[in-house]
Formats: sequence, C-alpha cells, structure tokens
Amino acid sequence: MLTLQGATPPEQPGAIQRAAGFTRPYLYGAAAAVYLFAAGWTRARHRAAIVELCRHFGYLYNAREPRLLPVIPPAEVAAERALLDIRELEAADGNVTEGELITICRMVQNTAPRSIFEFGTFDGRTTLNMAHNSPAGSRVYTLDLPREAIDGAPRIHAHELQFVDKAESGRRYRGTDAEEKITQLFGDSATFDFAPYGGQIDFVFVDASHTYEHVINDSLHGLRMLRDGHGTIVWHDYSRWDGVTAALNDLRRLHPSFSGLQWIRGTTLATLRL
Repeated sequence: MLTLQGATPPEQPGAIQRAAGFTRPYLYGAAAAVYLFAAGWTRARHRAAIVELCRHFGYLYNAREPRLLPVIPPAEVAAERALLDIRELEAADGNVTEGELITICRMVQNTAPRSIFEFGTFDGRTTLNMAHNSPAGSRVYTLDLPREAIDGAPRIHAHELQFVDKAESGRRYRGTDAEEKITQLFGDSATFDFAPYGGQIDFVFVDASHTYEHVINDSLHGLRMLRDGHGTIVWHDYSRWDGVTAALNDLRRLHPSFSGLQWIRGTTLATLRL
C-alpha cells in the first residue's frame, strides 16, 4: 500500500461519537417531518417529497388506472451504441427522472431523427438533452403553454398549473450551444395549428397536459406528424398519471395505429415505434 509522508489518517469515531454527530440531522429531519405532514403537504414539491418517502419504504404511488401495455426492457429500445452527452442531469419536480432521461437520449441517439417535436417544454431539460443527442443539423420543435394563457386553458389539470406559471419556458436550454437547434413554440396543444409539421417529424415526445383529453389529442397529432407514417413516439408518466394511463390504454385498444404501444420497464415511459 502506498502512503503519503507526513499525513495522518483521521481517528475513527466510536459509537457514542457517531450517535452524537447524528443528533443534528435527526432533529432537523424530525422537525421537517412534522411540518411536511402538518402543513407542508399543501405545496406540490412537498407532496412530491412524500411520494419519494413512500418509495423509499416500498410503497409505489401509481395511477389508479390499470397498467395494460405490454412491458419491454429498456435495452430493447435504448441499446448502448455510443457515449451520450447528458446535460442538466439533476431532476426537478415535473422532469423525467435521471434514468428516464438517459433512456430518452439513447432512443434519440439510436433513431438519429432529423426532426423532433416535443409537447410540453417546461424548463427545457429534456429539450436540451434531445438536442444534444440528435444528429448535427437536426431540429427540435418544442411547444409550451405560456403563463399568460393559463386563464384561457381551463382543461389542464390543477396540479399542472405550477409547471405553467413560470417566468420563462425552456430556461435550461437558454444560452447553451444547443439553443440554435431548438425552435420554441407557444400555445395550447388543444387548439394549436400542427398543419406545418404534418409528415415532417421523426421523433415525438409527449409530456404536456396529463388530462385524458389532452393526451388523446397530442397522441393523434403526434401520429399525423410522423414522416411517411414512420418514426417514434414517447410518452412520459404512463403508470403514474390516471389521464395518461387511461388514454394510452384506450389508444392501444381502439386505434389500430397504436396497437404496438409498449411500456418501458422501470420507467414511466411508453413508446410506439412505427
């Protein structure tokens, strides 16, 4: 074993010292828990913390709707072929998880789309990473509902208002070297004119409003946008949001073009490859 001359390893604390050192985080955590369950749960980010706490202890807070899509392993759609370029890895409430972000980037990398359309920009984290892992010269179109349109979009879920009520859409990609590949669009997907993108898109990511009606609408528009009827569509929050789960179950059951819908194991991502 190599050593460093003049250096002395620190003394290992005993059981009493370790217990004493844990006193501060214990008391802070206990106080935070009292606040979290007494009043803090009224805020969305604190409710998310409760959900994560439940996951830590083995309880999964999932959609009440049955999860009917066939399950496939991530490797089937996101095989490792080259190094990824991951930016802004840390997830915030409303983002895909780190693992889901890697899966999406692998799918973009493997399909090499010339054009990508994203429903729901939010803070631009997924937008940024899809742009970085798509081929040079590709274009990412991302649609977001601006803050000033909240009153005119009564159909969105109440929990989603916090993701719309923000100073700027796509702040995570702003000022980066990927911004030149990104076209920011604004509007409600329920009324937006998608005609210019019909038959022009290779990869679609659906993560806007999670109501049943919006997911159906966005999915059907996504299908129409695929180039020559071929491409990839990915949805976020299947198995977690009732509206998303029910909508994708019904699309697979009732619409022939969606019969190939699949759920990627270990994620809340669903995909359709045509």
